[in-house]
Amino acid sequence: MSPAEPIREATVADVDRLLELQSLCFGGEAWTRGMVEEELRRPGSIFLVAGSPVDGFACAWAILDDLHLLQIAVHPARRREGHASCLHAAVLDAARRQAVAGWLEVRADNAGGIAFYERHGWVPVGKRTRYYADGCDALVYRISFSSPPRT
Repeated sequence: MSPAEPIREATVADVDRLLELQSLCFGGEAWTRGMVEEELRRPGSIFLVAGSPVDGFACAWAILDDLHLLQIAVHPARRREGHASCLHAAVLDAARRQAVAGWLEVRADNAGGIAFYERHGWVPVGKRTRYYADGCDALVYRISFSSPPRT
């Protein structure tokens, strides 16, 4: 996968690879097959993949005028090459057609994720105490679509 490689909508043919990436990137918090398949069918779901084989994905919901960014993940061997930024930009572009703002939660102990989101214009607005199964807090971030995202 290169940042110039096309990003496309995920399909059921991608499920096995998405499950591999889930396991590699999220360990015990990885989505199950049923969860991935449900996201592919969910109205308002934006589920994008990049690479051949798929080495990165982003999943979000666009509901009414809000975007809720659920996950961005890139294969560990392909990180720090700009792929997450490309997937992030594609999700925001897709959501911008209807959304006025975006929301996400990120683990409070995920320094890399926090830095990524802040670098791309997300602003911390709150905290969800003990949000994750292991008791880790989640930081809540928001982005406004009134101005273009930073890249």
